[in-house]
Amino acid sequence: MRNVLQQIISLYPNDNIIVAMESGDNVSGRPGSLLPAPNTNPNSGLFQIVNNQGVPQEAVSICRIVSVRITSATYDETITYLPAPVPAPEGCGADCQNAVRQYLPAGTSGVSIKAGGQTVAQGTVLINEFGMLVLVGANESDPTFVSTCKAEILNK
Repeated sequence: MRNVLQQIISLYPNDNIIVAMESGDNVSGRPGSLLPAPNTNPNSGLFQIVNNQGVPQEAVSICRIVSVRITSATYDETITYLPAPVPAPEGCGADCQNAVRQYLPAGTSGVSIKAGGQTVAQGTVLINEFGMLVLVGANESDPTFVSTCKAEILNK
């Protein structure tokens, strides 16, 4: 998630986002920064939202983010994803992540993902990478980046 957030901050600085947390809470605003700074810090643990004037608002735990939706934007094809770790992880978390990716391959339409008692993503699976799904609407609109290990209820 941190890798994707770094790119969202630089590629979508003036777009509104909705961040869904595993608790069911949401925060919205514009992408701000990763904390502790700088945005390239590989150990950042918080993502701070800013308002339309750039004033810092809430900071949320990256570890608890289920999804990030960029409203009124289209998917940026330059976004890159981390490769699957080698050796491959094992255990329940890895099993769940792999099962989600197999259940929702790229191109699957009519998808709805719930977590924390709310719908956190809807649309067509555009990207299916290790740890991350991206769902989009028509014309690759409103991309939603979903942590595969946080997805709870999947419908297709």
